[in-house]
Amino acid sequence: MTIETKQVTGRREVVYGSLADLKADLDVVEAAHNAGTLRALGNWSAGENFDHCGKFMECALDGFPSGPPAVVRWILTLLFKKKAMAGGSPPPGYKIPAQAGYLIPDEGVTFEQGLARWRGALARIDSGEKMTHDSPIFGKLTHEQWEKLQCGHATLHMSFLVWE
Repeated sequence: MTIETKQVTGRREVVYGSLADLKADLDVVEAAHNAGTLRALGNWSAGENFDHCGKFMECALDGFPSGPPAVVRWILTLLFKKKAMAGGSPPPGYKIPAQAGYLIPDEGVTFEQGLARWRGALARIDSGEKMTHDSPIFGKLTHEQWEKLQCGHATLHMSFLVWE
């Protein structure tokens, strides 16, 4: 059964000012998972959320295979770029279009696999790699702009992970 994520209640209030804040929260979420208290709201498991966010970060490091048509990029830039560059969260319930299917989580990905993917991308950044590839929506971004965009994107997905 698919859940309308725009209607999900009980999400965590999450804001990341930096990738360091995100990494610290990943540790807290992992501890909740290990304690058996972690729950994922919405349509994706914790592992799927991690896998998706890791893939998005890898694409910022390595390049995106494809992007939307120019008119869609133009509309999305008008609607979302200012908020995204400020680290704002995208709206819940956005359906990944077919041409961005490479961002859909791997089927059956576990918590550990998804977490490893995302932490692997974060480790690459910690080792000095920069996110410099063009965004398929917003075009050329600096590494610092990518960090804000990644933090905002992570805010959305991590807000669906809760525990008692």
